[in-house]
Amino acid sequence: MTDDTQLLTTTDTSLAVIDALVQLDGATASEVGAELGMSESTVYKHLHTLSEHGYVVSHRGEYELGGRWYHLGMYVRNRSKVYELAGKYVTDLSERSNEESDFGVEENGRIVTFYNSVGSSASPSSRLNNYEYMHATAIGKAILARLPESRVDSIIDRWGLPELTEHTITSRAALDEELTRVREQGYAINDRESIPGKRVTGVVAEDPSGGIIGGFTISGPEYRTEDADLHRTFPDILRRVVSNFEHELESQELV
Repeated sequence: MTDDTQLLTTTDTSLAVIDALVQLDGATASEVGAELGMSESTVYKHLHTLSEHGYVVSHRGEYELGGRWYHLGMYVRNRSKVYELAGKYVTDLSERSNEESDFGVEENGRIVTFYNSVGSSASPSSRLNNYEYMHATAIGKAILARLPESRVDSIIDRWGLPELTEHTITSRAALDEELTRVREQGYAINDRESIPGKRVTGVVAEDPSGGIIGGFTISGPEYRTEDADLHRTFPDILRRVVSNFEHELESQELV
């Protein structure tokens, strides 16, 4: 909840209820009320309304998100031919690196991953945490390094710099230093900052006018991913493949 006078309170509450169901991995109206500091009767009205529209389902008094969200997620991912093309290049990155690859975009100051691949085909991202903080991801830092300072300020003001692992950047001064480094080297690193033991390199993908489309990554587990992979092998592969992606975008006039 916020103090924004333009927000509709009822809609804001329904969205908070949805978020609580995700955080609690399903819950009763009473449990959601306790989580949000709201009365059970108020929560129930929101859950009932969401249920009537297919966004929530109930099993023996416990509520969880309904399958209609999957349809909406597929619509969001497939609404753009650009994103569809990105899936092909995620597979290419994975095959060249023999590691996991992702494609994600920035929305409302967070990173949403649309595709990931660990082999010969790309699939919709199935991560439970698929709405990530920019300061702790390679895609996020690669994009932040390209944004005006005022935009970076607004993102940090809204979402903060939460500590996700012991390696997460949690101060603005450290983040500014990191973004300067990203600009100089042309790629970003997420070194166990969002998920323990996961090392990631990411770069931005551009449209023909230089606008940011999103970002691609290659990642591997700590036990087999060396510094040379993060700073040489992965960036080299990413630059070649993302350049091919950008050239195909332009040739097909998709943007």
